[in-house]
Amino acid sequence: MKTQTLENFKNLFIEIKRNSVLENLGREDQNLTGKSGDEIDQTTRERDEQLILKLQGRQRFYLKKVDAALERISNGTFGECTDCGDEISETRLLARPTADLCICCKEDQERGEEHVLYEKKSHTLGKQILTGKINPSLVNTNPGDDNVVKFHSRSEIDSINTQIFAR
Repeated sequence: MKTQTLENFKNLFIEIKRNSVLENLGREDQNLTGKSGDEIDQTTRERDEQLILKLQGRQRFYLKKVDAALERISNGTFGECTDCGDEISETRLLARPTADLCICCKEDQERGEEHVLYEKKSHTLGKQILTGKINPSLVNTNPGDDNVVKFHSRSEIDSINTQIFAR
C-alpha cells in the first residue's frame, strides 16, 4: 500500500480517537444532573443510562479495533488479510477502515454464521416460527385489519379441524 494512503488512514484513526476523548469529556459533564423526579422520570433516566452504557460498550469495542488498525500500520501489515494474507482492497478499507479480513474471507466467515438462529428477546412468536411450533402458512387475516396477522398453533388448528369435521 502506498505510503500516502497509509498516512491518511493513520491520521483518520488518530482523529477518531481524539474525537472519542472529546465526546467522553462532554458526557462526564452531563452525568452530573440530579436524580430527582417521579417514577416515570426515574424509569426514563434508567433506560437512558442503560442505552448510554450500551453505546459506550460499542464505542470501546470500536476503539479497540482502531488501536489494532494503528498497530497493524506500525507493523506494516495494515491492508493485509489476517486470514489468507491477501491484500484487502482499498475500496473495502475506505468503506470499513478497521477491516482486517478481505471481502472473500469475511463472506466465508458470515456464511459460517448463517446456521446460528437469531432469537428475539421480545414477546413475539418469532422463535416459535423458527422452531416449527407454528405453521406460518396457516394464517388468518381479517379483511379490515391490513396489518394484523394471526398465527395459529398446531393445537388450535387441530381443534378447528375437529370442529369442522364434527359439523
